[in-house]
Amino acid sequence: MRARRWRAVGCALALGAAAAPGPVSAQDSAEVARARQVLEYYQACERTRHFAPCWSLLSARAQAEWSRQGRGTMDEYAQARGAGEPRFGDFRVLRIRRSPARVVFVVEASGGSAASPVWQRVEYALLREGGQWRVDGRRVGASETTP
Repeated sequence: MRARRWRAVGCALALGAAAAPGPVSAQDSAEVARARQVLEYYQACERTRHFAPCWSLLSARAQAEWSRQGRGTMDEYAQARGAGEPRFGDFRVLRIRRSPARVVFVVEASGGSAASPVWQRVEYALLREGGQWRVDGRRVGASETTP
């Protein structure tokens, strides 16, 4: 009788272990698509140089970094971002790196003029924050910049 009970307990433990979730895996394609949509909204701000709508797309860390620079409001952020860096007009995703909490899009971005276009590699790091994807980091070439 005891052997049966132990077998039942063993089976229950084995089934429980099999049904228990394993380590968190990288983002599935639906989550990557949601992250990419946020990236596309952010890139629209880069195309038009109107950054006010993108303030809400930034992570808490990125917003705090702008605050440390004395530009902690949507208007101050929009003015600073609109005045700096080259204007990008076209974006092409080259590679996507996934982890449980982040998605990094490696993008080829074009800027400059029609007569002399400039292509640069830009990486955008997005993370899940409060159930939403937020832009958390940006690297243009070898330079880390605040998005």
